[in-house]
Amino acid sequence: MDVLSKLQYLLDSCGVNSVESAVRRKDLAKLGDSLTNLLYSLAESLVTNRFSGGKVSGKTLAAALRLSNLRHLAPSRLDAHGLGDSVEALIAYNWIRGKLNILEAATLLAREIEQAAENMEIGQIQIKPVVAAFAALLRDMHLKEQAASTRESQ
Repeated sequence: MDVLSKLQYLLDSCGVNSVESAVRRKDLAKLGDSLTNLLYSLAESLVTNRFSGGKVSGKTLAAALRLSNLRHLAPSRLDAHGLGDSVEALIAYNWIRGKLNILEAATLLAREIEQAAENMEIGQIQIKPVVAAFAALLRDMHLKEQAASTRESQ
């Protein structure tokens, strides 16, 4: 059994079979924290042309969740730290389920960071580039999840 199959089995055995159940798992958020920082480090390396070991704050992830208009996916009454954990759990869940490719996600983040930074320079947006980039990643994951659900129901 390969690594992802084992992790998928672990998700299933814990009853994590939907986005709604995933965002409530603090243990999944711990794995997601490492994956999120890996994604950001890769994207930052692509943008700066230097290897990076960057980290993303919970506040940044919470802002991205709000900006993506997907706040409803996380449990209500969470502070910024809790919302950040929900995003990290979503990232881990999607990766384990094979719906998030690390290299594609890092490339998307890098592209969005560069685009948002360019827009800031010409005064079009007032949102931090990393927030905008993670919001785009969340929207992309959500669209893929919806498309997979539609295919399964047909």
